[in-house]
Amino acid sequence: MNETKKSPKLLEAIGANPVLVLLLGACPAMALTTDVRAALAIGLAALVVMVLSSVVIAALTKLIPQGARLAACVLVTAAFVSAVEMLMNAYLPGVYSMMGIYLAVCAVNLLLFGAAENAAEAGFGKALVNALVTGLVFTAVILVVAAIRELFGCGSFAGNEIAFLKAHAVVTLTQPTGGFMIFAFVAAVVNKLFPGCCCAARGTAFAAAGLTDVKCAEKEGV
Repeated sequence: MNETKKSPKLLEAIGANPVLVLLLGACPAMALTTDVRAALAIGLAALVVMVLSSVVIAALTKLIPQGARLAACVLVTAAFVSAVEMLMNAYLPGVYSMMGIYLAVCAVNLLLFGAAENAAEAGFGKALVNALVTGLVFTAVILVVAAIRELFGCGSFAGNEIAFLKAHAVVTLTQPTGGFMIFAFVAAVVNKLFPGCCCAARGTAFAAAGLTDVKCAEKEGV
């Protein structure tokens, strides 16, 4: 195995976040990042769902047959997404309307599902930490993307217009093309500053994104 210089665990975890390495969860990062309020809402919603689903799956791992784990992860993740959606609709209707269908889409988001699936193997403590780190980094990434797009694309911040920026707004940044450009730029900067390895991730969700054991072995020089 080739020896490589290891980054501190936290910095490596940042660089290895699935949203940056595998673009898991990129759908809301593209659709809800023209307003920091919507980005913060979807980020926190994803964080809550990831933590709760990971904790539940980790706690029930011994009770769930191996062949039923995939279905269990889907059901648990979808249940928590539905619960968060109903609570937001009831208590934060303004925020809920800003997110549109993208909150419901989180029920089939590979980022959230992948966190729950890996919790089955990680154990309770590690599953909780992994979910927290993944969720917080995801939230931070989409907030940065949203801030850039809203400031320079809409000329506002959190819905408050900024006259100078409004007069020189780059409309392209509010369009899908601009979203991909900014997201790619942020991902490139983070991966350069915090090099990580996504090979620790296993499971159906990550395999669907193109990550396989063979590729991991090749990357680690086995």
